[in-house]
Amino acid sequence: MLNWWLIVILVVVALLCVGLGLYVLFYFVSEDDDGGDYGARAIVVLGMVVAMGVVLLLPLDVANATDPTVPHKYSNTLNTQLMWQIVLWILLILALVVVPFVMFFYEAFDPEKNRLGKQILQAVLYTLAVFGVFAIICGVCYSLVGVARVPVKTYVGFPQLVVDVDDVVYNGSRGSAYEDIGVSFFTYCVGLMCFIGWIAFFFYGGVGLVSFPIDLILGFVRRTKAISGSRFAEEMAIVAAKSDALLELSLELQRKCRGSISASQRNKINILRNETYLLEAQQEQLIWAYTKAGGSPFVVYGRLLLGIVSCGMSLAWILHIFIYNTFDVSPFLNNILTALDGVFALFGVIAYGVFVFYLMWVTFEGQVRLGMRLVFLQIHPLKPHDTTLNSLLFNVSLCLLTGPAIVEFAARSFQEYGPLTAINALMNIYVLHLKGIGCFIKWAQLCFVGISLLSVVWVLLCPVKVRRRDPTKLRL
Repeated sequence: MLNWWLIVILVVVALLCVGLGLYVLFYFVSEDDDGGDYGARAIVVLGMVVAMGVVLLLPLDVANATDPTVPHKYSNTLNTQLMWQIVLWILLILALVVVPFVMFFYEAFDPEKNRLGKQILQAVLYTLAVFGVFAIICGVCYSLVGVARVPVKTYVGFPQLVVDVDDVVYNGSRGSAYEDIGVSFFTYCVGLMCFIGWIAFFFYGGVGLVSFPIDLILGFVRRTKAISGSRFAEEMAIVAAKSDALLELSLELQRKCRGSISASQRNKINILRNETYLLEAQQEQLIWAYTKAGGSPFVVYGRLLLGIVSCGMSLAWILHIFIYNTFDVSPFLNNILTALDGVFALFGVIAYGVFVFYLMWVTFEGQVRLGMRLVFLQIHPLKPHDTTLNSLLFNVSLCLLTGPAIVEFAARSFQEYGPLTAINALMNIYVLHLKGIGCFIKWAQLCFVGISLLSVVWVLLCPVKVRRRDPTKLRL
């Protein structure tokens, strides 16, 4: 029987992802960019749609799963196994080929003497380097250890010859063993993407799981208060003096960097870029405090409420990792979702979608946090109406890389809620037990929790809006 509710949910999820992708583009893209670069803008939207869509397909897979105990659920409405293969292949191609090519192509543009052929050649070479490294590692590892060591239960029974059936006594034994099962190349590619994604996920997701709720709550406590005109003029004069100092340092560094740029000079450039970004944020905060007197109370208290709810969800995820994923004491969140399904059929599916989408969102928050703090990396901050396309593409590529890891983690965490799903068979039977990388994928969640617990101290000691060093005292 065709379940039209699943078709409706699929259409709604697709429209929601497209809407959020367009919102991210128009909210963050710089106003200085002209109307061109439509290809890069389309890739930004497509990347966000795929990154969010691959996560939001998890509750759809649960709703589509067969269940012999429920009428009309003996057959699947959608071929979710094929759906996951198509979506994950698209994600892999976007993350390793399309987005890197567009980002390198955009960064190779020279406004003074640009040549299209040179721009394309540079983008192709860098993209081939990225894809080539992944292809070589994946091909070599698949040819050598492309199997999954799946745990199985072994049962041995001993036959008996008896005259009377009443004299039969069961005599057997049970044990545990591992069965080596060859996996497809697609499965191994997904496993390697999960391995790479977990490295980014336990850093960005671990930090974001803590920083997102704490920043919202601290943002309410330390919210911007209204200031007088004289105070505004005084503070803006200080900002102007600091900007002049940064300009002088930038010109001095530009003179020193003629020709080749050394590693120390590149680090100084990143320091100046970070200081400039923070000074612009300070100026925007002053303008906001003077013109809007701290903002609307609906927004202010709404962010506080969101911070409290997010704090509860972060705590629930950390507890679930220990209670269910690690020690298997109780299904915990699985029982909650099952109970919600008992109230209304879609409540559990919706709650599942909220929990997994929260992981994607806090990972995005962690990207902003770590991208702003680590001065030895290229900084791509996301600022409303002041973000370049290459910064958007960089953050989209991070979202795509962490997508498979989030899917694997969510499928493992809710395997009792969705045991008959296609993604459960792929992730929890094969990917989780791949030789070599499966062990890392299994225990990476403890690194995720460890980073989260360490981030509590870091976020409290290093809030977003802190007073930084005076640029006039910087020595480059």
